[in-house]
Amino acid sequence: MHYPSLNFALGETIDMLRDQVRSFVAAELAQRAAQIDHDNLFPADMWRKFGDMGLLGITVSEEYGGAGL
Repeated sequence: MHYPSLNFALGETIDMLRDQVRSFVAAELAQRAAQIDHDNLFPADMWRKFGDMGLLGITVSEEYGGAGL
């Protein structure tokens, strides 16, 4: 769901990241969400995919190998 009235002007990079993650979740996780919630276990295969997308360590400073976001 997109809320155009909630524009926090975080910049083009964040907008692209949000759109990329939204598309990924819709394609990879949405159909599995109920089972994930039921099992209370995050699927191990998603860690590799998140890493490949550069999402792990996203808030870690670049000097320490993160994305600095």
